[in-house]
Formats: sequence, C-alpha cells, structure tokens
Amino acid sequence: MVELLASVFISVVVELIFYGVFYSIGWGFIRVITLGRYPGPWRASTHVVDLELVALTGLVVSIVAVVVVLQPF
Repeated sequence: MVELLASVFISVVVELIFYGVFYSIGWGFIRVITLGRYPGPWRASTHVVDLELVALTGLVVSIVAVVVVLQPF
C-alpha cells in the first residue's frame, strides 16, 4: 500500500514539475530560438516524444541558467 501511494505521489510530482514547469520553459525557449516555427501551438503536440523533448529542453535550459547565475565573478 505504501509503495502504491509513493508511486502515485512521485507520478504526480513528475507530471507537475517536468511537464508543467519545464515544458513551459522549453516551449518558450524553442519558440524564441526558432523564431516561432517550432514546437507549434501550446500543448497541441500529438506525439508524446515531442512533449518529452520540449520538457527536456526546458530542464537543460534551467540547469544552464542556474549554473551561469551561480558562477562566482
């Protein structure tokens, strides 16, 4: 029972953070870089791979931004 609850909790967190936050960051970043041609309308992708790649882009952009901001001068 505890494993099931932990699994559900982790799934919800992954959905909210990975697909919610990082998708929006990745979508905006890719939109700016490609001058509005890709990734298409907001959350209108029919392919799960596209959703994951856009969210992964957002994760990478976030990590790079944190590393750049935390660099000592």
